[in-house]
Amino acid sequence: MNREIWRKPLKACDVGGEALIEGVMMRGNGKMAVAVRMLDGSIDLEVTDYVPATKRSRWFRTPFVRGAVSFVESMLVGIRVLLSSADKLESMPEPAKTTGAAGPAAVVQEDKFDKLMRKILGENYFQYMLYLSVAIALVLGVGLFMLLPNFLTDLLRFNKSGAKGSFQANLIEGSMRLILFVSYIWLVSRNKEIKRVFQYHGAEHKSIYTLENMEPLTVEYAKKHTTLHPRCGTAFLFVVMFISIIVFMFAGWHSRIVNLLLRLVLLPLIAGISYEVFKLAAKTDFKPLRALSMPGLMLQKITTQEPDDDMLEVALTALRAVVGPEESRMPVADQAAMDQMAMDQMEVDQAAMDQAAMDQMAVEAEAADAGFTSVPEVADPMETV
Repeated sequence: MNREIWRKPLKACDVGGEALIEGVMMRGNGKMAVAVRMLDGSIDLEVTDYVPATKRSRWFRTPFVRGAVSFVESMLVGIRVLLSSADKLESMPEPAKTTGAAGPAAVVQEDKFDKLMRKILGENYFQYMLYLSVAIALVLGVGLFMLLPNFLTDLLRFNKSGAKGSFQANLIEGSMRLILFVSYIWLVSRNKEIKRVFQYHGAEHKSIYTLENMEPLTVEYAKKHTTLHPRCGTAFLFVVMFISIIVFMFAGWHSRIVNLLLRLVLLPLIAGISYEVFKLAAKTDFKPLRALSMPGLMLQKITTQEPDDDMLEVALTALRAVVGPEESRMPVADQAAMDQMAMDQMEVDQAAMDQAAMDQMAVEAEAADAGFTSVPEVADPMETV
């Protein structure tokens, strides 16, 4: 595992983000920025004021409550900006969709189904379809990852009463949930469009690392960092699954309907506990606790992919808009000047070393002529700077 993952950042920051369809969203410092690579190759940037709910209410900042609030808020905001990024790409004029090789590889073409939906739902049919897709995804997510594992476990014939039976049943249910989740992530990662989203996910992480290391927010600095980050939501989901096994064990095992209701009702509590454990695990040096983040980091090898320079440019554009010019440190032009200064200094140092070597040779020649067997060394110019 890359050591950078556990290295303490030079700058603590509360900036977070999300990969979108051909874009990246960044939140922090009272702002939210959404940068999307348009089909003509340009970058559409939208910046709005944004204060999270945990900073608007003292009650929402309460430990264990803030986790549930952040979980719900992140989901709602994430869905909204994801739909917005897709809508921006769809709403581009037709000529722009087929020009510009620098844009996304896919070219939008309206098929028979699109024409039918446009006729039934009107010009805004695409937005309706997006919301319908999200609603279906949420229903399937709850059914597939929460209700189905519980239903299958309930069908197994063994004694589920008592602490031991309840723990075994919840452990089996949690294992099923984990297997289904990982299998689902792996399957969707085979899709080319989803893979591009995962590349933007990697670009988001690399950009955050650049900020945390107090480096200039440029592609050259961002590309050297890893795509795995301990504060990622993927790692958080694994902590949620682990905590859910413990919480459901104390809740016991009941009838099928009661079990399903309990899993829905206890979800905010599990999210709150998981949030506190996740925050502690992401910044602690205590290895047993830090190990809770390891499964999620391993899964990030699927959910994050190596981005190209254009994707990093999109992520950095959103990040610069959030942190402001003072945190961006220096623009690309200034960085090029700094690189040239470094090269000039290397040439000066090399010339000094060559001159010192020539001086040393001259001293040795004079000493040989005088018959000396040991020669005093000339001081290294690099040590006197």
